[in-house]
Amino acid sequence: MRRQVTAALACLLGAGIAGAQIPPEALPPVEAGDLLFKGANTGAGTQLAAIWSLGDKRWGHVGIAVENADGTLSVIHADTGARREAGAVVRVSLADYLADVADLGVYRMDLEGAQQAAYLAYAESVVGRPFDRSFSLASDNSLYCSELVWRAMSEGLGEDAVPAKSERMGRVYVSVSDLAAHPLTQEAAVITAAGAVNGTELREMGGDKQTTRTEAR
Repeated sequence: MRRQVTAALACLLGAGIAGAQIPPEALPPVEAGDLLFKGANTGAGTQLAAIWSLGDKRWGHVGIAVENADGTLSVIHADTGARREAGAVVRVSLADYLADVADLGVYRMDLEGAQQAAYLAYAESVVGRPFDRSFSLASDNSLYCSELVWRAMSEGLGEDAVPAKSERMGRVYVSVSDLAAHPLTQEAAVITAAGAVNGTELREMGGDKQTTRTEAR
């Protein structure tokens, strides 16, 4: 039972939805430090991660947008890897990160100056570390997706960014919803790939929290 519970907490990148993909050009402006949440329906693992979120269950995986030397963006995230692979924290192109995504949440991180620099520097520093298949918060020798973001935020703030963590069946963990609901994060946009016929639907959140809809063609 304990092993099953642990597995359910994973931000697993299971098989994506066939034909569902959001091209980078469909996104609104994304900034370094933004959190990119993959929809819960991306795969079986993301569905499990969403189920074990105690709050917002739309999302099942998360990565941090980082800027490349040429001004383009990459995404750093803890990836389980392909089947029978160990998985690791990786830095991938934005296009690769979006390749299996039908629903994406772009969340702005409210960190500036030295805090923002420390937050991003931590994310850069852990690229290559193993994926944390024990889902333990005891150390950062290995990391799962929401743990990576939590530790990066904590590095920026200089204190525990999520003192009230999720707890279920004797397990204490940082869930995807812990991050989506965090006071320092704000939903900037939700993008849905509606298919080749319907195009891509973009829903942006304005400062007044009113939702507007446009369709990219």
